[in-house]
This record gives sequence, structure tokens and C-alpha cells, in this order.
Amino acid sequence: MRFSEDFRGRMLNGSSRVDEFGKYWSPNVAFAVSTLNFDNMATLVANTGGGVQTLPAAYLVGGRRRGFISSLVLATQAIATTFGVARIFLPFVMTDITLVTDTSLATATIALGDANTANLWMAAQTLTAIDTPTKVGKTAALGVVQTQGYDAQSGNLVTPYAPGEGGAAYEDITMLTAVATLPAAGNLRIFFEYMID
Repeated sequence: MRFSEDFRGRMLNGSSRVDEFGKYWSPNVAFAVSTLNFDNMATLVANTGGGVQTLPAAYLVGGRRRGFISSLVLATQAIATTFGVARIFLPFVMTDITLVTDTSLATATIALGDANTANLWMAAQTLTAIDTPTKVGKTAALGVVQTQGYDAQSGNLVTPYAPGEGGAAYEDITMLTAVATLPAAGNLRIFFEYMID
């Protein structure tokens, strides 16, 4: 590896260093070590012994990322209509929800939730930006392990111990409209990304 004379001079007078990999760094730069940790990092760094290690759940750290994409043809659907949007198997962690429409919903609002909580995933809001992916979500639900869900058709609670249709455990995500009818034409598409293992 070749260095300029100026760079070599700074190396020799102690104002800078090059490590064994040829990476330049300055001894005057302050390095900070963590004193507090987020939840899953705290679990990992607590493993100081040589015994059995405690690891975060796979769907929180290193889980496979999957998706569910749903589309709706807008056709003047009525106020207070509840739509079944997606079915995600339990347990899972929702990481991202994105909406996109080719037609402004004007004053109509939509909320994303389930049969138990209509706005679990997203509080009621309008969607007026056309062909612009819009990320939504609530801190109380995104990034949180979901171990129970509700069937969109029956409204029944679904858990791994009380399965729903086909003997599966899942969360059915719903969309509830309010304030005004949906537009007479156009398309609304919702992308869900989640981790599961």
C-alpha cells in the first residue's frame, strides 16, 4: 500500500496511525463504549459465563423476513366497512407497513387493526399522496412479538393453543373505513413486512 509523503509524515510524528490493515485513524479521536443497552443487546451482553447462553427470540434477532401484499380496487365502499387485509401466522414481529394508492382517498380515513382493536397497527388517517409509498405504524405494535391474534371472519381470539381455521394460529389484519366513502375508482395496496422463524 502506498501513502503520500504528507500522510507518511503525519504517521511518523504521532498525529495519526495506520493499523495492520492499512486503515487510517487518529489517536485524538474519542471512542465511546456503551454503558446502557437496548433490550435484546442487554440479553446478549449478559452472557458472560461459559454455561448455557440466553439468546433473544429468533423472530426478534436474525429471523427470516417475510411479506404479505394486499390490493383493493376502490369502488365507493361505504363508511364503517371492515375489510380483511392480511393473515400472518403466529408468533411474528411486524417490522414495516407501507401503503400506496393511485387515487387520493380525500377525506375518507382508514385504520389498520384486528377484530379486537380496530386501530392496533395504524390509527385512522387519510391517504392523499398519490403513488407515494407511505410508511405507517404504532410503537405499541411494530417491533413487538405478537403471540395472539383475532380471526377477521368470526372475531374469535386465536392463539397457538386455540387455533383458528385449518388448525392454524394467526393474526388477521383488518382495515376500517370512516368519515367518507372510498373513491369510486382506483387502487389501494398495502405491504406488510414481518419477521418469523
